[in-house]
Amino acid sequence: MLSKIYSSNIDEEPGRHYAILRTKIDPNRKLAGIESFISLFHTKGVTGSQYSAFQMTLSNGFDTIKTGFTVNPLLFKDNQTRLFAHLTIDGRTQCFNQQCPGYVQINSQMPLGWPIDVTSVIGGPQFALKLRINKEILDGPYSTKFVWSLYYEEENYLVGFWPPTLFGKLSEFGNQADWGGEVYSPLDQPSPPMGTGLTLPGTDTDHFAHSRRIATAYENAKFNFVNPIDSEVYASNPDAYNIKDLGNINEYFGRLICYDGPGGIKGA
Repeated sequence: MLSKIYSSNIDEEPGRHYAILRTKIDPNRKLAGIESFISLFHTKGVTGSQYSAFQMTLSNGFDTIKTGFTVNPLLFKDNQTRLFAHLTIDGRTQCFNQQCPGYVQINSQMPLGWPIDVTSVIGGPQFALKLRINKEILDGPYSTKFVWSLYYEEENYLVGFWPPTLFGKLSEFGNQADWGGEVYSPLDQPSPPMGTGLTLPGTDTDHFAHSRRIATAYENAKFNFVNPIDSEVYASNPDAYNIKDLGNINEYFGRLICYDGPGGIKGA
């Protein structure tokens, strides 16, 4: 399935570059969750204050919850691929992982910041982890109390949660979501690779970063996650990073995107 590359509706900061599948703008959409299986390639060549990430984001206005896997030497003091979460609160406050106010870590075996010790081999064995952000009702079926929970793996093990009172518009529902890759570099340095960094993405999941079984859950969906049909692809710099939307393929892959690129952008 070939998709047109659309213009940005992301408030991009200099040095950040994206290759994502995103839901189209709809202020009336009420998202109660998002999920996908994210490939676990280890991105090489990320240095200093650069980062490169495979991720998914739930947002509403200036509030966002972003989670995935990243190489971020400045944040983690190494070049390992690690689980992360990043919050933007009312467009003003940004934080990572356990630094975010109100975050409650539940799982001691897979905390935020945990290094991924088994990663995919280009053209060889492949590994992926499922992540889910979900609005979880507390205190029984008729309660209005909820938290935004983060789960991992097919079995949906709970990692931790954030109280909705942290946010403005995201205190009730999300209305946009995206999945794919993001990189950052200071403007005086060539931007780092995304994914395997070999070349712009094709359709071979053994050679390119990818997300499969991409899905959203809507208000009162009761964990019924479905393919986001109201979506489009966006690449901020298609010559350096790009994305292919391969559509809803089969039960194993579900909705599948490949995103990758060598980078090398300087001054933008």
